[in-house]
Amino acid sequence: MTSCKTDDNDLHKQHNGLKGKHMQIVTGQFAPVTILTRNSSGHVVDYSGLLFHHLRFLSQKLKFTYNIFIVAENTNGIKVNGTWNGIIGTLLRQEADIGLAPVAISLQRYEALDFRGRIGGDWTGILVRYPPPFVSFTSTLDLFSKDVWIGFLVSAVVVAGIFIVLTSIGKRLHNTLDSETSNTAFAWYLFGTFFSQGNRIPASQRFQQVLAATWCLAAFVFVNSYNCTLTSYMSVTYQKPDINSLKELAISTTYKANVLMGSIQEIDLLMSTNEYIKTIAARMKQCPDCRKFNSSDQALQVIKHDNYVAIMAYSSGRSNMQKHSSERGKCLLTMAKEKTTWANMFLAVPKTSPYKEEIERESLWFHAAGLREYWSVRQEKYPKQCELIYNNKGTSIKRSSNRIKLEQFYLPFLLLLGGYVLGLIQFFREHLTHCKR
Repeated sequence: MTSCKTDDNDLHKQHNGLKGKHMQIVTGQFAPVTILTRNSSGHVVDYSGLLFHHLRFLSQKLKFTYNIFIVAENTNGIKVNGTWNGIIGTLLRQEADIGLAPVAISLQRYEALDFRGRIGGDWTGILVRYPPPFVSFTSTLDLFSKDVWIGFLVSAVVVAGIFIVLTSIGKRLHNTLDSETSNTAFAWYLFGTFFSQGNRIPASQRFQQVLAATWCLAAFVFVNSYNCTLTSYMSVTYQKPDINSLKELAISTTYKANVLMGSIQEIDLLMSTNEYIKTIAARMKQCPDCRKFNSSDQALQVIKHDNYVAIMAYSSGRSNMQKHSSERGKCLLTMAKEKTTWANMFLAVPKTSPYKEEIERESLWFHAAGLREYWSVRQEKYPKQCELIYNNKGTSIKRSSNRIKLEQFYLPFLLLLGGYVLGLIQFFREHLTHCKR
């Protein structure tokens, strides 16, 4: 038993080469996973965020101390003329042992460094201005889809057509139909039941009665379904950003997009074969102010300018939503509907590092112990009211307690105005004709 314990201790020591070491950690401002708090003079006075808790866990488990310093360029790394800058460049120059940043894998990066201690992953999203709520003045038509309206109108035409054909045949065969049963009378009957006004149809034949009864039943279901949901449908507000997808961004001739320099989002834009994304990337190359060194600058550009959006990691977008929402809940930013390109993210270490296995092993324990989820929940305090839930049309619908507004009745009032005009025209036409006679 003693021999087994000794072997276990020796094995632990063999796989804990970090014990007693002093590590150099390079990091930057990559909210929300690394957040640097600076004083009025610009000096960093505190560190927070998921990755700093990850680092503390590794330090306690592997018994090493560390020194944190800030990278000169706030980027994971950009290769310029064969030389890397940012965190990757710092690691390649052996100035640091661990890059404390959310680094996603690309071919160039894989050739330069190693990826250890998976810290999770994220989507790529589009940060946009928070759209103002609006109501639809065509609510009375929007209640049903185009398919429903077309289907109902087609059914009315079909019923009327069948009535006309059968009435004509009946007159020829029997010549006993009530003379009052005309096409005009039946058309008025269809109209009256459709608008719940009712109308009399003098039907003397069974087929006329059956057609009238079936139309009445269909109109009853349709009209009651419409009336029951109209009030609730008109009491909601709608929100939709001007740019809701990469396709809309590419098609737009007025909007520009910014991106974080050296981020996986920039790499994806440059490497993509999608025509829309290639269009966006080409525009960025011609835009001198579309590449930023931190996500805060990306967000501020979106807030200050009407024609900018930011392409960034979804978690960074949510962090900026929180940062730029007021205490009263007023939202300035939100994420567009489209999110794409899930990327796994890791800590960055030099390929020559002798500590890769220890970092990987204890990072797995950080996940297994539930610490990552614990800190993620603590950090994700973004304002829920600023996050829009989109339907399949890219529109966010929110229930409103406000009374129904005038603009929701623009269409009915326009129709009424049209009726007034037609009535006046007919009035003058009749009187002018009468005077001539």
